[in-house]
Parts: sequence; structure tokens; C-alpha cells
Amino acid sequence: MTGYAVRIDGQGWRAVDCEFADPDDPLKIYPDPKTETYSETLPPAPIPCAAEVSATALANRDVLLGKASLRISPLQDAVDLDTASAIDIVLLKAWKQYRVAVNRITEQPGYPDSIEWPEEPTTPTT
Repeated sequence: MTGYAVRIDGQGWRAVDCEFADPDDPLKIYPDPKTETYSETLPPAPIPCAAEVSATALANRDVLLGKASLRISPLQDAVDLDTASAIDIVLLKAWKQYRVAVNRITEQPGYPDSIEWPEEPTTPTT
């Protein structure tokens, strides 16, 4: 029989060979009755702790900030070199506003459990 040893605190599980220690086969893996329960069915994914939720949000924020910076750089270059089109100028402002909003997600009331991610700017139509 194969099953799962589920941590009592709900923070994870592992595959085991049987529900109880097998005196005939000491190599079999079984749950630790002090810290785990046995389940025949695959347990749900563990619920992340607050630190994990926050770390995931910050990692996502950093990816979005990097993407925004990649979009801003050539637009800012065009402005600095006096070669920017009207659309370049509109996009530059929109991407900068987006980058500021992404950077401020930690100031949202529900952070990190509830985050309202800003939408990326789109190219305006002429």
C-alpha cells in the first residue's frame, strides 16, 4: 500500500510505503505518529505562510519592475535625444506611472494577501 504522511500543521506531506511501522520490513517508510497523519489520497497543496506569500508578491513585483524599466529606457532615450514621437511621450509617462504603482503594492491595505496589480500600459491608437 502506498499513501501519504501529512503534517499535522498542514504545511506539507510526503509519500510513504504504509500507514504503520512494519516489523517485518524496517526499510519501509511510514508516518511519524507524533507529527503526521496517514492519508491514502493525495493531500491538497500546503497553505503558504505569510512570509511565503509576501516573498512571492515581492518576487512578482520585481519581475514587473524589470519589465517596466526595459520599456522605459528606450522611450526615455528618445525624449533625451529629442527624437520622441507624441506616442513615445505618452507611453513614457504611462510606463513610469505603472512602475510607480507596481512599486507601491506593499502600501495596499490587503497586502500581501490581496493585491490589486496595476495593468500594463498599452500602445495608444492613432
